[in-house]
Amino acid sequence: MAFTIEHNVSLRLSNTMGIDVLARYYCRVLSLQDLAEALVFARDTSLEVVVLGSGSNVVLTRDIEGLVINIGLKGVEISDHRLTAMAGESWHQLVNLTIDQGLYGLENLSFIPGLVGAAPIQNIGAYGVELSERFVALTALDRRTGDEVVVDRDDCRFGYRDSVFKHRLKDSLVIVSVTLELDSQFEPRLKYGDLASQFANSRNVTARQVADAVIGIRSRKLPDPAVVGNAGSFFKNPEVSTLELERIQRSHPDVFSMGEADGKHKLSAAALINQAGLIGLRVGDASVSTQHALVITNQDKATGDDVMTLAKEVVLGVKNRFDLLLEIEPVVMT
Repeated sequence: MAFTIEHNVSLRLSNTMGIDVLARYYCRVLSLQDLAEALVFARDTSLEVVVLGSGSNVVLTRDIEGLVINIGLKGVEISDHRLTAMAGESWHQLVNLTIDQGLYGLENLSFIPGLVGAAPIQNIGAYGVELSERFVALTALDRRTGDEVVVDRDDCRFGYRDSVFKHRLKDSLVIVSVTLELDSQFEPRLKYGDLASQFANSRNVTARQVADAVIGIRSRKLPDPAVVGNAGSFFKNPEVSTLELERIQRSHPDVFSMGEADGKHKLSAAALINQAGLIGLRVGDASVSTQHALVITNQDKATGDDVMTLAKEVVLGVKNRFDLLLEIEPVVMT
């Protein structure tokens, strides 16, 4: 093999929560050949396969007895308005590249941690824009057969922070590249929250200005995982019907809707957590961030059990106060 299989490797530095679990087998793949051989090794030895990129949207709750494959596939190809990026590319660096190349549509998704390969799984989104709006297709390898598979936009079944890769195709494929369609003319999307107020009186806004604004907002609001371990937003913003919103507001008039789409009203999970008095709640070394209520942080040596026990307490606290169920956003390895 052109790559090395390591044994009993700590994954503490391979997930942004900083949870210290062991991988019985571990390898980093830098080519499609490496990846194909790693999958063959896993099949021949009947090992579970766990794919990790930067580990920015995952909660590890146990040692992994199988093979952890770290994706290091690099490369970006651009043809006209269409871009194909390999799964191991940094998402944020890709957004910067598109702006430099005069290709637009991803500016609001600046500074989202993680790699390109994880973006479709989560259908990443921020400040009124989702990946699905620019997504064309992805290529992947079937974990069982090693065959190349192409999945187009419709087959991804994108939803709010959701896709088929969290359901029917969960643990079936390894994403190797993603193709996006972008624009040569910049049309700013500035209706969402802090961006709207920041650019309220601005004219001739550039893509770089929007990206810089998003970077600034995210830097101020969200704790840096390089300083304190976290997996970014831990809970989805709930979407409710008009009747449900009216029910909640009868008892809690301070609850507000952040916008409406497809007949649903989106509520701020952070505001709900805050109003439920859960800021700073702690289990072991896992804590609800005082900087942003949506974030659960690892203050030192939190375990995956600490994090998930705290998450369940947050869900229960919001349920008891508002009779509303929050959903967890990261992928939880149970």
